[in-house]
Amino acid sequence: MKLIWIFLIVVFIYAVLSYLLAPKLLFKSSFGEGVYLTQPTRMDSPIWWQEIKGSDNAKFSWPIKLQGERGLLQMIVNHEEINTHIENRIEGVMGEDNRPINALHQIVRKKEHEWTQDPYVVYTKDKEQKKLYMRYSLKFPENLSELLGEEGWLAFCEYKTKSDYRLAYYIYTDQDKKLYWYVHGDNVVVDDVPYKEYWFKENRSTAVPVGQWFTVEIFWDRSVNDDGRVWLAIDGQVVIDYKGKTKKREPIHEIMLFTNYSKHPIEQWVSNIELWDDFPCGRGKSCY
Repeated sequence: MKLIWIFLIVVFIYAVLSYLLAPKLLFKSSFGEGVYLTQPTRMDSPIWWQEIKGSDNAKFSWPIKLQGERGLLQMIVNHEEINTHIENRIEGVMGEDNRPINALHQIVRKKEHEWTQDPYVVYTKDKEQKKLYMRYSLKFPENLSELLGEEGWLAFCEYKTKSDYRLAYYIYTDQDKKLYWYVHGDNVVVDDVPYKEYWFKENRSTAVPVGQWFTVEIFWDRSVNDDGRVWLAIDGQVVIDYKGKTKKREPIHEIMLFTNYSKHPIEQWVSNIELWDDFPCGRGKSCY
């Protein structure tokens, strides 16, 4: 009998630890009924702000919250009429397998400056989001390579500290306008320091889907040591897997969970967003 009680106690402790250590779902939404956009507002700076609000499930509601801070759309345009440059819409579209879904449609019509962009950004107030896994559906125009042109670029996810580190997930075009994946850590946070790229990884063999929905999976683990990680999978295929230092000194100051930021004006669609505090399907494994 004593052995049975010991066994039961061990099983109970294991179950509790497994629950406490299991990855936690931080947010989930597919822009369904109940999710809406507020009207864009302009502050004193040359930036317009727009909020996503509401909920399409019982557990989570917009805005996305990380480290207790709230996200919102940041449209960097110094113009009296924001829609002449950038517009966001939540609309019904056809998803994968010709099934109707709702999506956030981000349209950059005109670039005022090189840095004109439309990210969904969370300012963390210098609190560290050490690990983050995100998964969402993304769709680019069929003529993306023509829109970007020769040696063009498009950033679809980033984070930054105040002054010492940026992580950026890119799609690049080469001299023949062929699309490829590029991810790196650099110091593009302030403008008055010499440029430095800390590391980079590229993938020219995995095709960039255009004109169709695909699943993006992103993971990072922040570390000043060699146990950091930056990971990217597309439709279940691992495209980038960097292991090494992913941090200098400062904590993350802002996270652009998804963004429409490119060399030339483009539009994109985003849906089916999930955020976790670690890999939910096993370390380094895709959930596609």
